[in-house]
Amino acid sequence: MDNQPQILTWKRIWLILILIAAIWLLVSARAALVPLAASFILAYLLQPLVDKLERWKIPRPLAVLIPLLGLGVGLFILWVSISPVVQEQVRAFAKKLPDYINLTQSWLIATLDRFDLPQTAELKKYFTENLSLLGQFPVTAFRFLLRTTSGLFSIAIGMIYLVLIPVMTFYILRDWKELWAGFFAYVHRDYRIEVEKRVFRLDELLGSFIKGQLLIAFILSALYVLGFFIVDMPLWLVMGIFTGIACMFPYVEWIIALPVALLLSALAHQDWLHPLATLAVFGIISPAAGVFLVPRILGNRIGLHPVVVLASIMIGGELMGFAGILLAVPLAAAIKVGLEAISDYYLT
Repeated sequence: MDNQPQILTWKRIWLILILIAAIWLLVSARAALVPLAASFILAYLLQPLVDKLERWKIPRPLAVLIPLLGLGVGLFILWVSISPVVQEQVRAFAKKLPDYINLTQSWLIATLDRFDLPQTAELKKYFTENLSLLGQFPVTAFRFLLRTTSGLFSIAIGMIYLVLIPVMTFYILRDWKELWAGFFAYVHRDYRIEVEKRVFRLDELLGSFIKGQLLIAFILSALYVLGFFIVDMPLWLVMGIFTGIACMFPYVEWIIALPVALLLSALAHQDWLHPLATLAVFGIISPAAGVFLVPRILGNRIGLHPVVVLASIMIGGELMGFAGILLAVPLAAAIKVGLEAISDYYLT
């Protein structure tokens, strides 16, 4: 009995405590993880291209710099192309926002009067006060940020984070092989082959999934921009891009983008035709993408149920903010690979 191995040794206890402390630190510093998470995702997407350039006898630093510069130039050209339209749409929307607020307030008050609820007076007061604040929010919030030390600090930190993303991506890509070699060096030699097998399985799941999702988001953004332009929706360019990106996450375009689009159409045109036309855009593009686009580009690459993906995004966002949203699907895929390993080890 005395020769049986102990389950909990001091070494394992310290490892567990260090792991708990690391998780606590990550959750506490979640805002700082956003550029790091974005850098790792960007590096992961560009890694195959960098390897291909390196096989063409291009030095690794230059092979990293070429796609980064190409991506930067492409984004700059895209921004220069669409920024005048975006600025004009935002300016026109901001000019009409007080009218939209007043119209929304009149609709809500008319609805409350129709139902004749006991707390109608209190609800009217609540909606009036909060909608007035909402109408002033974009201007007052920006002025407040510019006039306060914490606001200026937040803007400065945001700009620094934005600059850090390409810098960190460069170093991650440059030292990609060394980073992975260092990771596997910390794995016990008895388990190294199995860990490598599971990591390559995770790479197989994530690689095509993330690239396919980005391609789908790009195509759907173009389709939604075109659809919203045809139905004359306010902020059609901004909303089209937002809706296309939202399609990367299951049902988000229906839960968030659709109500916002319907409200904008109703406020701008004050009829039934334009909201119905906006609803038709969603009703045509989203099912068509699900039937024709997603199966051909994505298929069932990651093997996670949409509810599991949505739940992981919600949990990640609650625990770690935007960084958790970025890392939700990769972590869910990692858990899936871990469960596969447990199943192979204990159940087969």
